[in-house]
Amino acid sequence: MDEKLEVLISAMHQKDNRIFERTNINTDALLINQCDIESVVEYSESGNCYRIISTTERGLSKSRNKALEYAKGTYCLICDDDEILYEDYENKIVRSFQDNPEMDIICFQLKLDGKNYSDKEYKVGFLRALRVASVQVAFKLDSIKANNLLFDEAFGSGTPVGSGEENIFLYDCLRKGLKIKYMPVCIGEVAQSNSKWFKGFDEEYFYNRGKIIRRLMGKRLGFFYCVYFILFKIKDYQKTTALVDAWKSIMRGYTQ
Repeated sequence: MDEKLEVLISAMHQKDNRIFERTNINTDALLINQCDIESVVEYSESGNCYRIISTTERGLSKSRNKALEYAKGTYCLICDDDEILYEDYENKIVRSFQDNPEMDIICFQLKLDGKNYSDKEYKVGFLRALRVASVQVAFKLDSIKANNLLFDEAFGSGTPVGSGEENIFLYDCLRKGLKIKYMPVCIGEVAQSNSKWFKGFDEEYFYNRGKIIRRLMGKRLGFFYCVYFILFKIKDYQKTTALVDAWKSIMRGYTQ
């Protein structure tokens, strides 16, 4: 059986299929287009299958889950609407899985200003999974489906919390025993844009951090990580938020 890569794109209000060209996709691809209609379009071009599922659902995690439901590739790459993939991305991803057959998920590099990567490969555990962005993630579809893994729809863009969905997904994968590895292989770049969820180190930010940490780590370990997080980030937020206020906000999210 041919081992095929499929790119899973989450986007909103796309009027046509030009996102495939903008993203430089040259493999099978599935676009989940959250808009104001319900439709399914499928076509072939240059030997690749392109599918567009338009839906009135809202929320990034819902979009990711619909992509998981309809995905068909041997390997799948998570993609957003602001990426440009390099010409050889398929070869890099497929070869990485073939060279590491025991791995269920591999995290790659995407060039982004301000983002630094290690030049050494390593296994990704619970701590390192906190630093992974969703667009770095490629996975074996069979491994995800066999373990009934989904994104938590209470988290991510389009929800009150606004983020954290990729880290929660990776934590759930690790708890199911899936093996994750980081490879120092760059497969594309991400356009600079304003964050859809980060609006500064304000009360809402720390409240949401508390909710995410509780979901990730549970009651006991989560509490200690909240302490670590507040102290570790103090240089970032001390000009705008007092430590005691940050602590109150993160604990409010953590306990609710």
